Amino acid sequence: MKKLTLLFLSLFLSCCSSYEEMNMEEDQAFQKLKESEIFYQEYFIQNKKEEGIVHWVSTGCKPDKNKVLIFIHGSPGNWSNYLRYLKDPELLKMYCMLAIDRPGFGKSPEPIADVNAQAEKILGTLTQLPEMQKGKKSISILGHSYGGPVAARMASISPEKFQYLFLLAAAMDPETEEIKWYNKIADTWIVNLILPKELSQSNSEMLPLKEQLRFLAPEWKKIKAKTIVIQGEEDGLVDPKNPDFIQKKFSTETKTYLLPKEGHFLPWKNYDLIHKLLIEFSG
Repeated sequence: MKKLTLLFLSLFLSCCSSYEEMNMEEDQAFQKLKESEIFYQEYFIQNKKEEGIVHWVSTGCKPDKNKVLIFIHGSPGNWSNYLRYLKDPELLKMYCMLAIDRPGFGKSPEPIADVNAQAEKILGTLTQLPEMQKGKKSISILGHSYGGPVAARMASISPEKFQYLFLLAAAMDPETEEIKWYNKIADTWIVNLILPKELSQSNSEMLPLKEQLRFLAPEWKKIKAKTIVIQGEEDGLVDPKNPDFIQKKFSTETKTYLLPKEGHFLPWKNYDLIHKLLIEFSG
């Protein structure tokens, strides 16, 4: 049993950790920000005293900046997954950029294994950020993988708030979401004994996702943000049919990029394309 558990752990980690930004400790990411001499702010926001805090990091947020770009990471992950974007000179000129530790990851300690509840909590803390209280903003939001439905739900709860929605390898279609064999093994007590906290939390998010997406499907028609969908044709974690679902369920204008021979880790493998689209559509 021990050998089986270690084999599972190895496979799980290999699926979720392929690029430097995905393995980077937050302290290391902050050190890189300091070395680059980029001005950044760090916030710990609570909606209510009895609730857990949500951790945000901002870069490029000058008082006269009216364009905001929000990054929502996948599962597992943290704000530093988007460090390259947060440091990019062109994006810094254009955007006030905000990256979050979703509840249960990084420095946001209280897990919420529910897409709708996460979106509501993140929205509540977003409005309390000083950067969001200084004049009218044009807001774009980008979500990767599990962060995709969280970002989309934020855009459907507050449709007037968001002008652009970028969905990267986003898990949106309930009919294509299936529990993987390793998710089932991770849900056993013996594997939980050795599984790192962030992977255990990630698994807790995956198990109910199908039913949550089924419940949320009627809500997507409320989204008003122009939506840009990027999906790899060889994605082994999110079914490449997801863009078809988005086209059917969203009432807003959508633009789809289906990338041949590409997989799940689009924010890092396809940085140049994502960077170009962030400038082109929100510029």
